[in-house]
Amino acid sequence: MKRLAMGLALLLIFTAPSVVLAGEGAASRKTHFALGYNLNNFHRDFGFGLSMTSPYFLHDRVAVRFSVNTSYFDGIPAGQTEYEWMPYSIYKLGLVGVAAVVNDLVRLYGEGGVMCIVPNHRFSEKNKFGGYGHFGFEFFMDENHPLSYFIQLGSVGGGTRAEKIEGKPFYLNGFATTVGLRYHF
Repeated sequence: MKRLAMGLALLLIFTAPSVVLAGEGAASRKTHFALGYNLNNFHRDFGFGLSMTSPYFLHDRVAVRFSVNTSYFDGIPAGQTEYEWMPYSIYKLGLVGVAAVVNDLVRLYGEGGVMCIVPNHRFSEKNKFGGYGHFGFEFFMDENHPLSYFIQLGSVGGGTRAEKIEGKPFYLNGFATTVGLRYHF
Protein backbone atom coordinates (compact mmCIF):
# COMPACT_ATOMS: atom_id res chain seq x y z
CA MET A 1 0.00 0.00 0.00
CA LYS A 2 2.89 2.32 0.84
CA ARG A 3 4.42 1.82 -2.62
CA LEU A 4 1.08 2.42 -4.33
CA ALA A 5 0.73 5.70 -2.43
CA MET A 6 4.27 6.65 -3.48
CA GLY A 7 3.43 5.88 -7.11
CA LEU A 8 0.27 7.97 -7.01
CA ALA A 9 2.16 10.83 -5.37
CA LEU A 10 4.78 10.72 -8.16
CA LEU A 11 1.98 10.69 -10.71
CA LEU A 12 0.51 13.88 -9.24
CA ILE A 13 3.88 15.57 -8.75
CA PHE A 14 4.95 15.10 -12.36
CA THR A 15 1.68 15.61 -14.24
CA ALA A 16 -0.55 18.01 -12.29
CA PRO A 17 1.80 21.04 -12.36
CA SER A 18 2.33 20.58 -16.10
CA VAL A 19 -1.39 20.71 -16.82
CA VAL A 20 -2.23 23.50 -14.34
CA LEU A 21 0.61 25.78 -15.43
CA ALA A 22 0.15 25.17 -19.17
CA GLY A 23 -0.79 28.24 -21.14
CA GLU A 24 -3.01 28.58 -24.19
CA GLY A 25 -0.18 27.45 -26.49
CA ALA A 26 0.12 24.04 -24.84
CA ALA A 27 -2.03 22.20 -27.37
CA SER A 28 -0.31 20.74 -30.42
CA ARG A 29 -1.61 19.13 -33.57
CA LYS A 30 0.38 16.00 -32.64
CA THR A 31 -2.19 14.84 -30.07
CA HIS A 32 -3.43 11.59 -31.59
CA PHE A 33 -2.37 8.01 -30.91
CA ALA A 34 1.45 7.47 -30.94
CA LEU A 35 3.86 4.52 -30.88
CA GLY A 36 7.41 4.85 -29.60
CA TYR A 37 10.72 3.02 -29.37
CA ASN A 38 13.29 3.95 -26.74
CA LEU A 39 16.69 3.24 -25.23
CA ASN A 40 16.95 3.75 -21.49
CA ASN A 41 19.23 3.68 -18.50
CA PHE A 42 17.42 2.90 -15.26
CA HIS A 43 19.89 3.13 -12.35
CA ARG A 44 22.86 1.83 -14.38
CA ASP A 45 20.79 -0.86 -16.13
CA PHE A 46 20.79 -0.42 -19.92
CA GLY A 47 17.57 -1.31 -21.71
CA PHE A 48 15.14 -0.70 -24.52
CA GLY A 49 11.37 -0.53 -24.83
CA LEU A 50 8.18 0.17 -26.72
CA SER A 51 5.40 2.55 -25.76
CA MET A 52 1.85 3.45 -26.76
CA THR A 53 0.39 6.88 -26.07
CA SER A 54 -3.35 7.45 -26.10
CA PRO A 55 -4.89 10.42 -27.88
CA TYR A 56 -4.60 13.54 -25.73
CA PHE A 57 -7.66 14.77 -23.84
CA LEU A 58 -8.56 17.63 -21.44
CA HIS A 59 -7.88 20.33 -24.05
CA ASP A 60 -5.10 18.20 -25.62
CA ARG A 61 -2.97 18.43 -22.46
CA VAL A 62 -3.23 14.96 -20.87
CA ALA A 63 -2.61 11.46 -22.26
CA VAL A 64 -2.19 7.92 -20.94
CA ARG A 65 1.03 6.09 -21.79
CA PHE A 66 1.75 2.35 -21.48
CA SER A 67 5.27 1.05 -22.02
CA VAL A 68 7.06 -2.28 -21.92
CA ASN A 69 10.81 -2.25 -21.28
CA THR A 70 13.56 -4.82 -21.05
CA SER A 71 16.60 -3.86 -18.98
CA TYR A 72 19.75 -5.75 -18.14
CA PHE A 73 21.07 -6.19 -14.61
CA ASP A 74 24.85 -6.58 -14.56
CA GLY A 75 25.98 -8.98 -11.83
CA ILE A 76 27.47 -12.34 -10.94
CA PRO A 77 24.69 -14.97 -10.65
CA ALA A 78 24.78 -17.42 -7.75
CA GLY A 79 27.14 -20.28 -8.54
CA GLN A 80 28.94 -18.32 -11.31
CA THR A 81 32.30 -16.55 -11.36
CA GLU A 82 31.82 -13.99 -14.14
CA TYR A 83 29.59 -10.97 -14.61
CA GLU A 84 26.57 -11.46 -16.85
CA TRP A 85 23.80 -9.28 -18.23
CA MET A 86 20.53 -10.72 -16.96
CA PRO A 87 17.38 -9.33 -18.63
CA TYR A 88 14.27 -8.34 -16.70
CA SER A 89 10.98 -6.67 -17.66
CA ILE A 90 9.32 -3.42 -16.60
CA TYR A 91 5.69 -2.55 -17.40
CA LYS A 92 4.80 1.13 -16.89
CA LEU A 93 1.42 2.89 -16.93
CA GLY A 94 1.27 6.63 -16.41
CA LEU A 95 -0.22 9.99 -17.19
CA VAL A 96 1.44 12.58 -19.41
CA GLY A 97 0.78 16.27 -18.71
CA VAL A 98 1.79 18.80 -21.37
CA ALA A 99 3.33 22.00 -19.99
CA ALA A 100 4.03 23.84 -23.25
CA VAL A 101 4.42 23.48 -26.99
CA VAL A 102 6.84 25.82 -28.74
CA ASN A 103 6.10 26.63 -32.42
CA ASP A 104 4.45 23.22 -32.88
CA LEU A 105 8.01 21.78 -32.91
CA VAL A 106 8.91 21.17 -29.23
CA ARG A 107 6.61 19.72 -26.57
CA LEU A 108 7.57 19.95 -22.86
CA TYR A 109 5.80 17.50 -20.55
CA GLY A 110 5.83 15.68 -17.26
CA GLU A 111 4.95 12.02 -16.81
CA GLY A 112 4.39 9.91 -13.74
CA GLY A 113 2.89 6.57 -12.95
CA VAL A 114 3.22 3.06 -11.61
CA MET A 115 5.37 0.20 -12.81
CA CYS A 116 5.47 -3.56 -12.40
CA ILE A 117 8.93 -5.14 -12.28
CA VAL A 118 9.32 -8.79 -13.32
CA PRO A 119 12.91 -9.82 -12.44
CA ASN A 120 15.07 -12.53 -13.91
CA HIS A 121 14.93 -15.65 -11.71
CA ARG A 122 18.75 -15.71 -11.68
CA PHE A 123 18.93 -12.64 -9.41
CA SER A 124 15.45 -12.35 -7.80
CA GLU A 125 12.16 -14.22 -7.47
CA LYS A 126 10.06 -11.28 -6.25
CA ASN A 127 7.84 -9.30 -8.65
CA LYS A 128 7.54 -5.73 -7.37
CA PHE A 129 5.46 -2.62 -7.92
CA GLY A 130 6.98 0.84 -7.89
CA GLY A 131 6.64 4.33 -9.25
CA TYR A 132 8.35 6.56 -11.77
CA GLY A 133 8.32 10.18 -12.80
CA HIS A 134 10.18 12.30 -15.30
CA PHE A 135 10.25 15.44 -17.36
CA GLY A 136 10.29 15.10 -21.13
CA PHE A 137 11.21 17.07 -24.21
CA GLU A 138 9.76 15.99 -27.55
CA PHE A 139 11.23 17.43 -30.76
CA PHE A 140 9.15 17.25 -33.97
CA MET A 141 10.73 17.19 -37.46
CA ASP A 142 8.38 19.90 -38.78
CA GLU A 143 4.74 20.87 -38.40
CA ASN A 144 3.44 18.10 -40.69
CA HIS A 145 5.92 15.27 -40.12
CA PRO A 146 4.60 12.48 -37.84
CA LEU A 147 8.00 11.52 -36.37
CA SER A 148 9.52 13.02 -33.22
CA TYR A 149 12.60 12.48 -31.05
CA PHE A 150 12.27 12.60 -27.27
CA ILE A 151 14.44 12.84 -24.17
CA GLN A 152 13.17 12.06 -20.66
CA LEU A 153 14.99 12.64 -17.36
CA GLY A 154 13.66 11.52 -14.00
CA SER A 155 13.66 8.71 -11.49
CA VAL A 156 12.39 5.19 -10.88
CA GLY A 157 11.85 3.41 -7.59
CA GLY A 158 10.43 0.21 -6.25
CA GLY A 159 12.67 -0.96 -3.42
CA THR A 160 13.94 -3.74 -5.68
CA ARG A 161 16.94 -5.79 -4.56
CA ALA A 162 18.73 -8.63 -6.28
CA GLU A 163 18.52 -10.95 -3.28
CA LYS A 164 20.28 -13.84 -5.05
CA ILE A 165 23.39 -11.72 -5.73
CA GLU A 166 26.05 -11.26 -3.05
CA GLY A 167 25.42 -8.05 -1.11
CA LYS A 168 21.79 -7.91 -2.32
CA PRO A 169 22.33 -4.77 -4.46
CA PHE A 170 19.52 -2.45 -5.49
CA TYR A 171 18.41 -2.38 -9.10
CA LEU A 172 15.89 -0.13 -10.86
CA ASN A 173 16.09 2.54 -8.14
CA GLY A 174 17.41 6.03 -8.82
CA PHE A 175 18.08 8.33 -11.74
CA ALA A 176 16.63 7.35 -15.12
CA THR A 177 17.23 8.60 -18.65
CA THR A 178 15.33 7.65 -21.78
CA VAL A 179 15.77 8.68 -25.43
CA GLY A 180 13.81 7.54 -28.44
CA LEU A 181 11.55 8.03 -31.43
CA ARG A 182 7.80 8.42 -31.47
CA TYR A 183 5.50 8.08 -34.49
CA HIS A 184 2.22 10.03 -34.31
CA PHE A 185 -0.81 8.75 -36.23
